[in-house]
Amino acid sequence: MDSTSSEKRLFVLDTNVLMHDPACLFRFQEHDIFLPMMVLEELDKGKKGMSEVARNVRQVSRFLDQLMCDASKDDIDRGLPLHCLDGNGQHGPQASGRLFFQTRHLPNLLPETLPGNAPDNNILGAALALQQDQPANTVVVVSKDINLRIKAAVLGIRAEDYSTDQVLDD
Repeated sequence: MDSTSSEKRLFVLDTNVLMHDPACLFRFQEHDIFLPMMVLEELDKGKKGMSEVARNVRQVSRFLDQLMCDASKDDIDRGLPLHCLDGNGQHGPQASGRLFFQTRHLPNLLPETLPGNAPDNNILGAALALQQDQPANTVVVVSKDINLRIKAAVLGIRAEDYSTDQVLDD
């Protein structure tokens, strides 16, 4: 993830980033994070079992639950502050961005060649809608999936791989 620029960004996270690093929510410093509903659906499907990935998914759910503690619908719509928890679930100032959830239907701006019901394409569709809805912000899809990043580039969406080494060295 390249965060050398001082401009604030809106990072749209792919499910695999959360599955890879449950604490990633707290590693984007002052930048905002957007979670499409499809990501929450995929997390829900991945929580069962004793694998490391399943444990990571359950940890992400615990972090999200802590962030949402006592949050109203208006609080969620405004974005939940990420500074209240660090990557270990402790109170601290590690991140200062906000966490946004997809709380409304977004227009389908995908070309007809990409079916909107595929999880990756749903995430790309959310990113395209955010680009249109928030032209002053830089929207970036973050994914461990190279094919998703390639499709994002083809659609004109900035995309980056996720690496804890890059994020933590900033």
